[in-house]
Amino acid sequence: MTTHSPAPVSGPAFARTSTRLYVLGGNPLDGNNGPPLSQFYSLDLTSPWNTTTPAWTELASGPAQAIFPAAFSQDQTKMIVFHLTAAPNASRYDINTNAWTRSSAILPGSDFQGIGAVTDTNTGVVYMTAGYTTRLRDSLDVYKFSADSATKTYMPGPDIVLPARAYYGNVWSKYRKSILYFGGYNILSQPIVGGNIVTELVTATQTWNTLTTSGPAPPMRADHCMTTNEDGTMMVVFGGRPTDPGQNGQNLPYLGDVYILNTITLTWTQGNPGEPRIYAACTVSNSQLIVWGGTDSNNLVAPAKALVYNLTSASWISSFTPKTTVSETATDDSHVNAGAIAGGVVASVAVICACVLFYVFRRRRHARTLVRTTSDNEDSNDNQPKPAASPKTREDDELQRLRVQLQNQQEQLDLQRRLLALQQQQQHLQTPLQQSHVSTPSQQPQLYHDPSSGYQQPIYYSLAPMTSQAYSGESDLNQSYIGSNPQALVNHLTPMPTPPIGLTSLSTPATVVATKPTVTAVPASKPILAPLGMRHDSNYWEERPPGNPHAIITP
Repeated sequence: MTTHSPAPVSGPAFARTSTRLYVLGGNPLDGNNGPPLSQFYSLDLTSPWNTTTPAWTELASGPAQAIFPAAFSQDQTKMIVFHLTAAPNASRYDINTNAWTRSSAILPGSDFQGIGAVTDTNTGVVYMTAGYTTRLRDSLDVYKFSADSATKTYMPGPDIVLPARAYYGNVWSKYRKSILYFGGYNILSQPIVGGNIVTELVTATQTWNTLTTSGPAPPMRADHCMTTNEDGTMMVVFGGRPTDPGQNGQNLPYLGDVYILNTITLTWTQGNPGEPRIYAACTVSNSQLIVWGGTDSNNLVAPAKALVYNLTSASWISSFTPKTTVSETATDDSHVNAGAIAGGVVASVAVICACVLFYVFRRRRHARTLVRTTSDNEDSNDNQPKPAASPKTREDDELQRLRVQLQNQQEQLDLQRRLLALQQQQQHLQTPLQQSHVSTPSQQPQLYHDPSSGYQQPIYYSLAPMTSQAYSGESDLNQSYIGSNPQALVNHLTPMPTPPIGLTSLSTPATVVATKPTVTAVPASKPILAPLGMRHDSNYWEERPPGNPHAIITP
Protein backbone atom coordinates (compact mmCIF):
# COMPACT_ATOMS: atom_id res chain seq x y z
CA MET A 1 0.00 0.00 0.00
CA THR A 2 1.24 3.48 -0.93
CA THR A 3 0.08 6.96 -0.02
CA HIS A 4 0.15 8.91 -3.30
CA SER A 5 -3.09 10.40 -4.67
CA PRO A 6 -5.46 8.83 -7.23
CA ALA A 7 -5.88 10.25 -10.70
CA PRO A 8 -8.92 12.56 -11.05
CA VAL A 9 -11.94 10.65 -12.35
CA SER A 10 -15.68 11.03 -12.83
CA GLY A 11 -18.27 8.46 -11.75
CA PRO A 12 -16.24 6.32 -9.31
CA ALA A 13 -17.91 3.76 -7.07
CA PHE A 14 -17.65 4.75 -3.42
CA ALA A 15 -18.63 3.39 0.00
CA ARG A 16 -17.34 4.05 3.48
CA THR A 17 -16.64 2.46 6.84
CA SER A 18 -16.51 4.24 10.16
CA THR A 19 -12.92 5.34 9.52
CA ARG A 20 -12.36 5.51 5.74
CA LEU A 21 -13.96 6.41 2.40
CA TYR A 22 -13.22 3.89 -0.38
CA VAL A 23 -13.17 5.02 -4.03
CA LEU A 24 -12.87 2.65 -7.03
CA GLY A 25 -12.54 3.16 -10.80
CA GLY A 26 -14.14 6.02 -12.71
CA ASN A 27 -13.55 7.75 -16.06
CA PRO A 28 -10.38 9.86 -16.35
CA LEU A 29 -11.39 11.63 -19.59
CA ASP A 30 -13.67 14.59 -20.19
CA GLY A 31 -17.35 13.91 -20.73
CA ASN A 32 -17.07 10.43 -19.18
CA ASN A 33 -15.41 9.12 -22.33
CA GLY A 34 -12.65 6.58 -22.67
CA PRO A 35 -11.95 3.39 -20.78
CA PRO A 36 -12.44 3.56 -16.98
CA LEU A 37 -9.60 3.00 -14.54
CA SER A 38 -9.13 0.17 -12.05
CA GLN A 39 -7.47 2.31 -9.37
CA PHE A 40 -8.63 1.74 -5.80
CA TYR A 41 -7.92 4.14 -2.91
CA SER A 42 -9.10 4.85 0.62
CA LEU A 43 -9.33 8.27 2.26
CA ASP A 44 -8.45 8.52 5.96
CA LEU A 45 -11.21 10.06 8.10
CA THR A 46 -9.33 9.78 11.41
CA SER A 47 -6.50 12.26 10.78
CA PRO A 48 -6.54 15.90 9.65
CA TRP A 49 -5.52 16.80 6.10
CA ASN A 50 -5.57 19.69 3.65
CA THR A 51 -7.96 19.72 0.69
CA THR A 52 -5.04 19.97 -1.74
CA THR A 53 -3.32 16.90 -0.25
CA PRO A 54 -5.96 14.51 1.13
CA ALA A 55 -4.74 11.50 3.13
CA TRP A 56 -5.10 8.82 0.43
CA THR A 57 -3.86 5.22 0.61
CA GLU A 58 -3.51 3.12 -2.54
CA LEU A 59 -5.01 -0.39 -2.39
CA ALA A 60 -5.08 -3.40 -4.68
CA SER A 61 -6.52 -2.55 -8.11
CA GLY A 62 -10.09 -3.68 -8.70
CA PRO A 63 -12.59 -3.93 -11.58
CA ALA A 64 -12.38 -1.15 -14.18
CA GLN A 65 -15.81 0.49 -14.34
CA ALA A 66 -17.58 3.86 -13.99
CA ILE A 67 -20.97 5.06 -12.67
CA PHE A 68 -21.62 1.91 -10.60
CA PRO A 69 -22.62 1.26 -6.96
CA ALA A 70 -20.68 -0.16 -4.01
CA ALA A 71 -21.70 -1.24 -0.50
CA PHE A 72 -20.04 -2.63 2.64
CA SER A 73 -20.91 -5.61 4.80
CA GLN A 74 -22.31 -5.19 8.30
CA ASP A 75 -18.92 -5.80 9.95
CA GLN A 76 -17.22 -3.42 7.48
CA THR A 77 -14.64 -5.97 6.38
CA LYS A 78 -15.94 -6.68 2.84
CA MET A 79 -17.10 -4.45 0.01
CA ILE A 80 -19.05 -5.43 -3.10
CA VAL A 81 -19.46 -3.57 -6.41
CA PHE A 82 -22.09 -4.24 -9.10
CA HIS A 83 -22.76 -3.33 -12.76
CA LEU A 84 -19.61 -4.95 -14.11
CA THR A 85 -19.31 -5.69 -17.83
CA ALA A 86 -18.10 -9.28 -17.39
CA ALA A 87 -20.23 -12.00 -15.78
CA PRO A 88 -21.03 -12.57 -12.95
CA ASN A 89 -21.24 -8.78 -12.91
CA ALA A 90 -20.18 -8.30 -9.26
CA SER A 91 -16.89 -8.43 -7.37
CA ARG A 92 -15.96 -8.45 -3.65
CA TYR A 93 -13.04 -6.88 -1.80
CA ASP A 94 -11.67 -8.13 1.53
CA ILE A 95 -10.07 -5.44 3.70
CA ASN A 96 -8.13 -7.96 5.77
CA THR A 97 -6.40 -9.55 2.76
CA ASN A 98 -6.47 -6.53 0.39
CA ALA A 99 -7.67 -8.81 -2.40
CA TRP A 100 -10.53 -8.92 -4.93
CA THR A 101 -12.61 -12.02 -5.76
CA ARG A 102 -15.46 -12.58 -8.21
CA SER A 103 -18.96 -12.80 -6.75
CA SER A 104 -21.26 -15.73 -7.56
CA ALA A 105 -24.41 -13.57 -7.63
CA ILE A 106 -26.44 -13.89 -10.84
CA LEU A 107 -27.56 -10.45 -12.11
CA PRO A 108 -29.03 -10.49 -15.66
CA GLY A 109 -29.72 -6.74 -15.73
CA SER A 110 -26.23 -5.58 -14.91
CA ASP A 111 -25.97 -3.53 -18.11
CA PHE A 112 -28.26 -0.88 -16.57
CA GLN A 113 -26.73 2.29 -15.15
CA GLY A 114 -28.13 4.50 -12.44
CA ILE A 115 -28.88 1.78 -9.84
CA GLY A 116 -27.99 2.45 -6.24
CA ALA A 117 -26.91 0.00 -3.53
CA VAL A 118 -27.24 0.61 0.22
CA THR A 119 -26.68 -1.63 3.26
CA ASP A 120 -29.15 -2.00 6.11
CA THR A 121 -26.68 -1.79 8.99
CA ASN A 122 -29.11 -3.58 11.31
CA THR A 123 -29.20 -6.77 9.20
CA GLY A 124 -26.23 -6.43 6.83
CA VAL A 125 -28.51 -6.92 3.80
CA VAL A 126 -27.74 -4.86 0.66
CA TYR A 127 -30.76 -3.39 -1.19
CA MET A 128 -30.71 -2.41 -4.88
CA THR A 129 -33.87 -0.60 -5.95
CA ALA A 130 -34.96 -1.25 -9.55
CA GLY A 131 -32.01 -3.59 -9.54
CA TYR A 132 -30.16 -6.08 -11.68
CA THR A 133 -32.06 -9.35 -11.29
CA THR A 134 -34.53 -8.35 -14.07
CA ARG A 135 -34.36 -6.09 -17.09
CA LEU A 136 -37.56 -4.15 -16.35
CA ARG A 137 -36.46 -1.95 -13.38
CA ASP A 138 -39.34 -3.35 -11.35
CA SER A 139 -37.50 -5.47 -8.77
CA LEU A 140 -36.06 -4.80 -5.35
CA ASP A 141 -32.89 -6.89 -5.26
CA VAL A 142 -31.53 -8.19 -1.96
CA TYR A 143 -27.88 -9.25 -1.65
CA LYS A 144 -26.49 -11.18 1.34
CA PHE A 145 -22.76 -11.32 1.99
CA SER A 146 -23.00 -14.58 3.93
CA ALA A 147 -24.52 -16.47 0.98
CA ASP A 148 -22.90 -14.32 -1.74
CA SER A 149 -26.18 -14.37 -3.65
CA ALA A 150 -28.94 -11.98 -4.72
CA THR A 151 -32.70 -12.51 -4.67
CA LYS A 152 -35.56 -10.30 -5.82
CA THR A 153 -38.91 -9.02 -4.67
CA TYR A 154 -41.26 -6.94 -6.81
CA MET A 155 -41.73 -3.26 -6.14
CA PRO A 156 -45.08 -1.45 -6.18
CA GLY A 157 -45.96 0.39 -9.38
CA PRO A 158 -44.17 3.67 -10.08
CA ASP A 159 -47.51 5.51 -10.04
CA ILE A 160 -47.84 4.69 -6.31
CA VAL A 161 -44.34 5.28 -4.86
CA LEU A 162 -40.85 5.96 -6.11
CA PRO A 163 -41.51 7.28 -9.59
CA ALA A 164 -37.73 7.73 -10.06
CA ARG A 165 -36.08 4.41 -10.93
CA ALA A 166 -32.74 5.51 -12.45
CA TYR A 167 -29.85 7.80 -11.40
CA TYR A 168 -31.47 8.47 -8.05
CA GLY A 169 -29.79 9.02 -4.70
CA ASN A 170 -30.25 6.52 -1.86
CA VAL A 171 -28.89 6.44 1.70
CA TRP A 172 -29.42 4.43 4.87
CA SER A 173 -30.73 6.49 7.80
CA LYS A 174 -29.58 4.96 11.06
CA TYR A 175 -31.99 7.17 12.99
CA ARG A 176 -35.08 6.25 10.96
CA LYS A 177 -33.97 2.63 10.31
CA SER A 178 -34.95 3.04 6.68
CA ILE A 179 -33.66 3.82 3.18
CA LEU A 180 -34.29 7.34 1.87
CA TYR A 181 -34.51 8.13 -1.87
CA PHE A 182 -34.43 11.47 -3.66
CA GLY A 183 -34.11 12.57 -7.30
CA GLY A 184 -33.58 10.61 -10.52
CA TYR A 185 -35.42 9.79 -13.74
CA ASN A 186 -38.56 7.74 -14.24
CA ILE A 187 -38.73 4.12 -15.35
CA LEU A 188 -38.19 5.18 -18.99
CA SER A 189 -35.18 7.37 -17.99
CA GLN A 190 -37.20 10.51 -18.68
CA PRO A 191 -37.11 13.65 -16.51
CA ILE A 192 -39.61 14.06 -13.68
CA VAL A 193 -40.85 17.62 -14.06
CA GLY A 194 -41.67 19.62 -10.92
CA GLY A 195 -42.21 18.41 -7.42
CA ASN A 196 -39.94 17.40 -4.62
CA ILE A 197 -40.22 13.71 -3.82
CA VAL A 198 -38.55 11.99 -0.86
CA THR A 199 -39.41 8.29 -0.65
CA GLU A 200 -38.77 5.99 2.30
CA LEU A 201 -38.46 2.20 2.43
CA VAL A 202 -38.78 0.71 5.91
CA THR A 203 -36.86 -2.52 5.40
CA ALA A 204 -38.13 -4.26 8.55
CA THR A 205 -41.74 -4.15 7.29
CA GLN A 206 -41.03 -3.76 3.53
CA THR A 207 -43.33 -0.72 3.40
CA TRP A 208 -42.92 2.30 1.11
CA ASN A 209 -43.88 5.87 2.02
CA THR A 210 -43.72 9.29 0.42
CA LEU A 211 -42.53 11.72 3.10
CA THR A 212 -44.07 15.14 3.59
CA THR A 213 -41.30 17.68 4.13
CA SER A 214 -41.14 21.40 4.88
CA GLY A 215 -38.64 24.18 4.32
CA PRO A 216 -36.76 25.25 1.16
CA ALA A 217 -36.58 21.90 -0.68
CA PRO A 218 -34.11 21.22 -3.52
CA PRO A 219 -35.51 20.98 -7.04
CA MET A 220 -35.58 17.55 -8.65
CA ARG A 221 -32.26 16.42 -10.08
CA ALA A 222 -30.23 13.38 -11.15
CA ASP A 223 -26.56 12.30 -11.01
CA HIS A 224 -26.23 14.13 -7.69
CA CYS A 225 -24.28 13.08 -4.63
CA MET A 226 -26.27 12.12 -1.53
CA THR A 227 -25.08 10.97 1.90
CA THR A 228 -25.92 11.05 5.64
CA ASN A 229 -24.09 11.81 8.84
CA GLU A 230 -22.99 9.08 11.25
CA ASP A 231 -26.21 8.85 13.28
CA GLY A 232 -28.55 9.30 10.32
CA THR A 233 -30.23 12.44 11.64
CA MET A 234 -29.50 14.44 8.49
CA MET A 235 -29.45 13.70 4.77
CA VAL A 236 -27.25 15.90 2.56
CA VAL A 237 -27.82 16.50 -1.17
CA PHE A 238 -25.04 18.09 -3.21
CA GLY A 239 -24.84 19.09 -6.87
CA GLY A 240 -26.30 17.08 -9.72
CA ARG A 241 -28.01 17.63 -13.05
CA PRO A 242 -31.38 19.51 -13.09
CA THR A 243 -34.17 17.35 -14.50
CA ASP A 244 -36.48 20.30 -15.14
CA PRO A 245 -35.76 21.84 -18.57
CA GLY A 246 -35.11 25.56 -19.01
CA GLN A 247 -37.68 28.06 -20.31
CA ASN A 248 -36.78 27.22 -23.89
CA GLY A 249 -36.38 23.50 -23.20
CA GLN A 250 -32.59 23.67 -23.00
CA ASN A 251 -30.47 21.75 -20.51
CA LEU A 252 -29.58 23.74 -17.41
CA PRO A 253 -26.02 23.98 -16.00
CA TYR A 254 -24.82 21.51 -13.44
CA LEU A 255 -25.57 22.30 -9.81
CA GLY A 256 -23.27 22.96 -6.87
CA ASP A 257 -25.87 23.71 -4.18
CA VAL A 258 -26.17 22.09 -0.77
CA TYR A 259 -29.44 21.01 0.89
CA ILE A 260 -29.77 19.33 4.29
CA LEU A 261 -32.86 17.34 5.34
CA ASN A 262 -33.36 16.93 9.08
CA THR A 263 -34.63 13.35 9.24
CA ILE A 264 -36.19 13.97 12.68
CA THR A 265 -38.33 16.99 11.78
CA LEU A 266 -38.32 16.36 7.98
CA THR A 267 -37.31 19.98 7.43
CA TRP A 268 -35.06 21.13 4.58
CA THR A 269 -32.31 23.73 5.05
CA GLN A 270 -30.39 25.30 2.18
CA GLY A 271 -26.63 25.77 2.54
CA ASN A 272 -24.13 27.87 0.64
CA PRO A 273 -23.37 26.63 -2.90
CA GLY A 274 -19.95 25.39 -3.98
CA GLU A 275 -18.35 24.18 -7.22
CA PRO A 276 -20.85 22.38 -9.51
CA ARG A 277 -20.34 18.62 -9.80
CA ILE A 278 -22.06 15.51 -11.16
CA TYR A 279 -20.97 11.89 -10.66
CA ALA A 280 -18.88 12.81 -7.60
CA ALA A 281 -18.02 10.71 -4.53
CA CYS A 282 -19.05 12.12 -1.16
CA THR A 283 -19.54 11.39 2.53
CA VAL A 284 -20.10 13.21 5.83
CA SER A 285 -17.71 12.89 8.76
CA ASN A 286 -17.63 15.03 11.90
CA SER A 287 -20.30 17.40 10.45
CA GLN A 288 -18.18 17.99 7.34
CA LEU A 289 -19.29 17.15 3.81
CA ILE A 290 -16.38 15.74 1.76
CA VAL A 291 -16.67 15.74 -2.06
CA TRP A 292 -14.12 14.31 -4.47
CA GLY A 293 -14.02 13.73 -8.24
CA GLY A 294 -16.87 14.08 -10.71
CA THR A 295 -17.49 16.30 -13.71
CA ASP A 296 -17.55 20.10 -13.34
CA SER A 297 -19.71 22.75 -15.00
CA ASN A 298 -17.42 22.80 -18.06
CA ASN A 299 -18.04 19.08 -18.59
CA LEU A 300 -14.44 18.41 -17.58
CA VAL A 301 -13.15 15.96 -15.02
CA ALA A 302 -12.85 17.79 -11.71
CA PRO A 303 -9.33 18.33 -10.34
CA ALA A 304 -7.81 16.12 -7.65
CA LYS A 305 -8.50 18.70 -4.96
CA ALA A 306 -11.16 17.65 -2.45
CA LEU A 307 -14.05 19.89 -1.39
CA VAL A 308 -14.94 20.19 2.31
CA TYR A 309 -18.11 21.91 3.53
CA ASN A 310 -18.64 22.61 7.23
CA LEU A 311 -22.31 21.85 7.90
CA THR A 312 -22.21 23.65 11.25
CA SER A 313 -20.80 26.97 10.03
CA ALA A 314 -22.34 26.62 6.53
CA SER A 315 -19.01 27.44 4.86
CA TRP A 316 -16.55 25.80 2.47
CA ILE A 317 -13.20 25.26 4.19
CA SER A 318 -9.69 24.28 3.14
CA SER A 319 -9.01 21.40 5.55
CA PHE A 320 -10.67 18.40 7.15
CA THR A 321 -10.77 17.92 10.93
CA PRO A 322 -11.60 14.46 12.32
CA LYS A 323 -13.46 13.70 15.50
CA THR A 324 -11.40 14.20 18.65
CA THR A 325 -10.77 11.14 20.81
CA VAL A 326 -9.26 10.79 24.26
CA SER A 327 -6.04 9.27 22.94
CA GLU A 328 -5.65 12.04 20.37
CA THR A 329 -6.03 14.82 22.93
CA ALA A 330 -3.52 13.33 25.38
CA THR A 331 -0.12 15.10 25.26
CA ASP A 332 3.31 14.26 26.64
CA ASP A 333 4.40 17.53 28.23
CA SER A 334 7.61 17.01 30.18
CA HIS A 335 7.37 20.52 31.64
CA VAL A 336 4.20 19.90 33.58
CA ASN A 337 4.73 20.61 37.27
CA ALA A 338 4.42 17.48 39.40
CA GLY A 339 2.97 19.47 42.29
CA ALA A 340 0.22 20.83 40.05
CA ILE A 341 -0.61 17.31 38.90
CA ALA A 342 -0.71 16.04 42.48
CA GLY A 343 -2.88 18.95 43.54
CA GLY A 344 -5.25 18.30 40.69
CA VAL A 345 -5.45 14.62 41.61
CA VAL A 346 -6.14 15.42 45.27
CA ALA A 347 -8.80 17.95 44.31
CA SER A 348 -10.42 15.48 41.97
CA VAL A 349 -10.43 12.78 44.66
CA ALA A 350 -11.99 15.22 47.11
CA VAL A 351 -14.74 16.13 44.68
CA ILE A 352 -15.40 12.46 43.92
CA CYS A 353 -15.58 11.61 47.63
CA ALA A 354 -17.99 14.48 48.21
CA CYS A 355 -20.20 13.28 45.37
CA VAL A 356 -20.09 9.71 46.70
CA LEU A 357 -21.04 10.85 50.22
CA PHE A 358 -23.89 12.94 48.88
CA TYR A 359 -25.10 10.05 46.74
CA VAL A 360 -24.91 7.64 49.69
CA PHE A 361 -26.82 10.12 51.83
CA ARG A 362 -29.57 10.47 49.24
CA ARG A 363 -29.73 6.72 48.70
CA ARG A 364 -30.02 6.07 52.43
CA ARG A 365 -32.94 8.45 52.67
CA HIS A 366 -34.89 6.80 49.87
CA ALA A 367 -33.68 3.19 49.84
CA ARG A 368 -35.56 0.49 51.68
CA THR A 369 -33.78 -1.73 54.18
CA LEU A 370 -33.51 -5.37 53.11
CA VAL A 371 -34.22 -7.83 55.96
CA ARG A 372 -33.47 -11.55 55.82
CA THR A 373 -36.71 -13.35 56.54
CA THR A 374 -35.54 -16.96 56.17
CA SER A 375 -35.83 -18.86 59.45
CA ASP A 376 -33.36 -21.42 60.76
CA ASN A 377 -35.85 -24.22 60.09
CA GLU A 378 -36.21 -23.46 56.41
CA ASP A 379 -34.25 -25.40 53.87
CA SER A 380 -31.05 -23.76 52.74
CA ASN A 381 -30.83 -22.58 49.14
CA ASP A 382 -27.07 -22.27 49.16
CA ASN A 383 -26.72 -25.15 46.70
CA GLN A 384 -29.23 -23.67 44.30
CA PRO A 385 -27.97 -21.60 41.38
CA LYS A 386 -28.13 -17.92 42.11
CA PRO A 387 -29.66 -15.59 39.54
CA ALA A 388 -27.48 -12.98 37.95
CA ALA A 389 -27.23 -9.81 39.95
CA SER A 390 -29.47 -7.06 38.71
CA PRO A 391 -28.10 -3.55 38.07
CA LYS A 392 -29.81 -2.37 41.27
CA THR A 393 -28.21 -5.20 43.30
CA ARG A 394 -24.79 -4.38 41.90
CA GLU A 395 -25.38 -0.73 42.72
CA ASP A 396 -26.41 -1.59 46.31
CA ASP A 397 -23.34 -3.81 46.69
CA GLU A 398 -21.12 -0.98 45.52
CA LEU A 399 -22.77 1.44 47.96
CA GLN A 400 -22.33 -1.06 50.79
CA ARG A 401 -18.65 -1.41 49.92
CA LEU A 402 -18.26 2.37 50.02
CA ARG A 403 -20.01 2.52 53.40
CA VAL A 404 -17.65 -0.11 54.84
CA GLN A 405 -14.65 1.83 53.56
CA LEU A 406 -15.96 5.07 55.08
CA GLN A 407 -16.64 3.33 58.40
CA ASN A 408 -13.13 1.86 58.45
CA GLN A 409 -11.66 5.29 57.78
CA GLN A 410 -13.80 6.79 60.56
CA GLU A 411 -12.65 4.09 62.98
CA GLN A 412 -9.02 4.80 62.14
CA LEU A 413 -9.56 8.53 62.75
CA ASP A 414 -11.28 7.80 66.08
CA LEU A 415 -8.39 5.55 67.13
CA GLN A 416 -5.85 8.23 66.28
CA ARG A 417 -7.78 10.82 68.27
CA ARG A 418 -7.97 8.48 71.27
CA LEU A 419 -4.23 7.74 71.14
CA LEU A 420 -3.49 11.46 70.99
CA ALA A 421 -5.75 12.09 73.99
CA LEU A 422 -4.08 9.31 75.97
CA GLN A 423 -0.64 10.77 75.22
CA GLN A 424 -1.81 14.20 76.42
CA GLN A 425 -3.26 12.73 79.63
CA GLN A 426 -0.04 10.81 80.27
CA GLN A 427 1.93 14.03 79.89
CA HIS A 428 -0.47 15.79 82.29
CA LEU A 429 0.04 13.08 84.96
CA GLN A 430 3.85 13.17 84.65
CA THR A 431 4.12 16.95 84.70
CA PRO A 432 3.61 17.53 88.53
CA LEU A 433 6.46 15.13 89.33
CA GLN A 434 8.68 16.76 86.76
CA GLN A 435 7.80 20.23 88.03
CA SER A 436 9.34 19.52 91.46
CA HIS A 437 12.71 19.06 89.70
CA VAL A 438 12.47 22.08 87.39
CA SER A 439 14.66 25.01 88.38
CA THR A 440 13.30 27.60 85.98
CA PRO A 441 9.69 27.88 84.87
CA SER A 442 8.78 27.81 81.19
CA GLN A 443 5.84 29.23 79.32
CA GLN A 444 2.65 27.14 79.47
CA PRO A 445 1.86 25.75 75.98
CA GLN A 446 -1.61 26.04 74.54
CA LEU A 447 -3.48 22.73 74.48
CA TYR A 448 -6.08 21.85 71.90
CA HIS A 449 -9.58 22.25 73.20
CA ASP A 450 -12.60 21.18 71.25
CA PRO A 451 -15.32 23.83 71.91
CA SER A 452 -18.02 21.31 71.04
CA SER A 453 -17.11 18.95 73.89
CA GLY A 454 -17.80 19.19 77.61
CA TYR A 455 -14.15 18.70 78.53
CA GLN A 456 -12.41 21.32 80.72
CA GLN A 457 -8.70 21.63 81.18
CA PRO A 458 -7.65 19.99 84.51
CA ILE A 459 -6.28 22.04 87.43
CA TYR A 460 -3.09 20.75 89.09
CA TYR A 461 -2.04 21.15 92.72
CA SER A 462 1.30 20.87 94.46
CA LEU A 463 2.38 17.71 96.22
CA ALA A 464 2.03 17.58 100.00
CA PRO A 465 5.40 18.15 101.74
CA MET A 466 6.89 15.59 104.11
CA THR A 467 6.44 16.02 107.93
CA SER A 468 8.66 15.01 110.82
CA GLN A 469 5.79 14.27 113.15
CA ALA A 470 4.86 10.69 113.91
CA TYR A 471 1.88 9.34 112.10
CA SER A 472 -1.11 9.15 114.42
CA GLY A 473 -3.33 6.99 112.28
CA GLU A 474 -5.66 9.84 111.46
CA SER A 475 -5.55 12.27 108.61
CA ASP A 476 -4.85 15.93 108.99
CA LEU A 477 -8.42 16.60 108.02
CA ASN A 478 -9.67 14.58 110.97
CA GLN A 479 -7.22 16.17 113.39
CA SER A 480 -7.27 19.84 112.41
CA TYR A 481 -10.25 20.70 110.24
CA ILE A 482 -13.22 18.60 111.25
CA GLY A 483 -15.47 20.75 113.35
CA SER A 484 -13.43 23.89 112.70
CA ASN A 485 -14.23 26.88 110.50
CA PRO A 486 -15.26 25.61 106.98
CA GLN A 487 -13.99 28.80 105.38
CA ALA A 488 -10.52 27.95 106.60
CA LEU A 489 -10.71 24.73 104.64
CA VAL A 490 -11.66 26.61 101.47
CA ASN A 491 -8.91 29.19 101.97
CA HIS A 492 -6.39 26.44 102.65
CA LEU A 493 -7.19 24.61 99.42
CA THR A 494 -5.62 27.10 97.05
CA PRO A 495 -5.10 25.61 93.55
CA MET A 496 -1.70 25.75 91.95
CA PRO A 497 -1.31 27.08 88.38
CA THR A 498 -1.11 24.52 85.58
CA PRO A 499 2.47 23.26 85.33
CA PRO A 500 4.35 23.45 82.03
CA ILE A 501 4.71 20.42 79.80
CA GLY A 502 8.23 19.37 78.99
CA LEU A 503 11.49 18.74 80.80
CA THR A 504 14.06 21.32 81.92
CA SER A 505 17.32 20.88 83.78
CA LEU A 506 17.21 18.18 86.45
CA SER A 507 20.62 18.95 87.92
CA THR A 508 19.27 20.69 91.06
CA PRO A 509 16.77 18.60 93.00
CA ALA A 510 14.01 20.29 94.98
CA THR A 511 14.54 20.87 98.72
CA VAL A 512 12.32 18.85 101.04
CA VAL A 513 10.57 21.13 103.55
CA ALA A 514 9.70 19.53 106.86
CA THR A 515 6.58 21.50 107.53
CA LYS A 516 2.94 20.69 107.95
CA PRO A 517 1.65 19.09 104.68
CA THR A 518 -0.68 21.08 102.48
CA VAL A 519 -3.89 19.20 101.86
CA THR A 520 -5.29 19.39 98.35
CA ALA A 521 -8.89 18.98 97.24
CA VAL A 522 -10.94 19.29 94.10
CA PRO A 523 -11.70 22.82 92.94
CA ALA A 524 -14.92 24.45 94.04
CA SER A 525 -16.14 24.83 90.46
CA LYS A 526 -17.54 21.65 88.96
CA PRO A 527 -16.55 20.94 85.35
CA ILE A 528 -19.20 20.57 82.69
CA LEU A 529 -19.40 16.92 81.67
CA ALA A 530 -20.96 15.15 78.71
CA PRO A 531 -24.45 13.67 79.15
CA LEU A 532 -24.52 10.53 81.21
CA GLY A 533 -24.00 7.36 79.19
CA MET A 534 -22.31 9.22 76.31
CA ARG A 535 -18.90 9.98 77.88
CA HIS A 536 -15.66 8.70 76.45
CA ASP A 537 -12.07 8.78 77.56
CA SER A 538 -11.10 11.26 74.82
CA ASN A 539 -11.43 15.02 74.79
CA TYR A 540 -14.55 14.98 72.67
CA TRP A 541 -17.90 13.22 72.66
CA GLU A 542 -20.57 12.71 70.07
CA GLU A 543 -24.00 11.20 70.06
CA ARG A 544 -24.13 7.48 69.20
CA PRO A 545 -27.17 5.24 69.21
CA PRO A 546 -27.23 2.21 71.48
CA GLY A 547 -25.94 -1.01 69.99
CA ASN A 548 -23.24 -0.81 67.33
CA PRO A 549 -20.93 2.12 68.27
CA HIS A 550 -19.83 2.45 64.60
CA ALA A 551 -23.29 2.68 63.10
CA ILE A 552 -23.96 5.65 60.81
CA ILE A 553 -26.56 7.99 62.25
CA THR A 554 -29.39 8.64 59.84
CA PRO A 555 -30.47 12.29 59.92
